[in-house]
Amino acid sequence: MSIGGWIAIAVAIVVGATAGQADGQGPDGVMSGSVQIERFGSPAGRDVILVPGLATPGEVWADTVAALGDDVDAHVVTLAGFGDVPAVPRGEAGVVGGAIADLTTWLESEGGEGAVLIGHSMGAQIALQVAAELPDRVDAVIVVDSAPFFARLFNPAITTDQAAAYAAGMSGQMAAAPREQFLAMSRQGLAVQSITADGQAQVMGWMEQADQSVVAAAMGEVMGTDFSPVLPRVSAPVTILFATSEGMPVSPAQLESLYADQYGALADHELRRIDGSRHFIMLDQPDAFQAVLVDVLATTR
Repeated sequence: MSIGGWIAIAVAIVVGATAGQADGQGPDGVMSGSVQIERFGSPAGRDVILVPGLATPGEVWADTVAALGDDVDAHVVTLAGFGDVPAVPRGEAGVVGGAIADLTTWLESEGGEGAVLIGHSMGAQIALQVAAELPDRVDAVIVVDSAPFFARLFNPAITTDQAAAYAAGMSGQMAAAPREQFLAMSRQGLAVQSITADGQAQVMGWMEQADQSVVAAAMGEVMGTDFSPVLPRVSAPVTILFATSEGMPVSPAQLESLYADQYGALADHELRRIDGSRHFIMLDQPDAFQAVLVDVLATTR
């Protein structure tokens, strides 16, 4: 398959999001290293941290946060380089590692306990790492259409070295591509993102807004890294949502088996299928998505 085809598939799998404006804060929220954190709801509510995936700013969580209302103290994360948050220098930790470190430090400094972490796609990889680092602060994790080793969804036999080599090449070509070529490749994967034209337009708008170099670097990290070794250290219960819709290349049962294999090392987890949805479950099936959140909030106190 051409590099354009692979990028289209990869972008279709890993794009995610976040959003917000906080009580007592300006519209830009607060920065903690490489992440921006905005606050919604009520300080008296349950701490909920919504972590973005690749390339997308905060609007994707807007309906979710509005539906939860004052029942939660919602902290909505945007990574630097996405939306209108300027890129920051990347150290050796990279985009994903930097976000994990900065979000962990922020959560430690906040002093809260009993938080629920919600991560979409790349954001779920970040959320699981944070949950492993801070077991006393995290009561539950909700994974939204994500896997700890994305490359193995494409090729179950791929090794970590093979994935890293492929991802490095793909990342380099994405970073060097002329802007219009980069965006054209992204458009090829829109049908996998959302079942609606409006949803696809939202996703493309977010990709157009994102910093290309950050997207390329993060894509390489996500596609080339096996994050599953952290799973045995996650003690909080994890609810894993996966999307199914007509026209998918695998059956719902086959897809569930793929996710079961990826998350088998978790001590406490549940798979929940969301029908009639593609990658952006919160856009395609907001009622079903919000119902899961309400259930997890009620049962993990």
